[in-house]
Amino acid sequence: ARKGVPPTIKLDGKYKFVDAMEKIMPEGAPSLLECSSLTIEGEVVLAKGVIFKGHVVVRNGSDEPKTLTAGTYGSLNTKKMTFDL
Repeated sequence: ARKGVPPTIKLDGKYKFVDAMEKIMPEGAPSLLECSSLTIEGEVVLAKGVIFKGHVVVRNGSDEPKTLTAGTYGSLNTKKMTFDL
């Protein structure tokens, strides 16, 4: 879907250090095979089995971390999809 081009990933400033990556995906990385861009705003934890497709924004406006449960987020048929936690 991306023709060898890696997805554009933008993470919240809370994840600027390598050790913070373990907090965002404690059970392993999500599938990005069909993801063109991913933006994460706020403290988000990605559960095992998360799949991103197309252009996706995940937002958590609270001060507490929230978990994005396993499932497919996004679509190859839309410009951008936003998921508020």
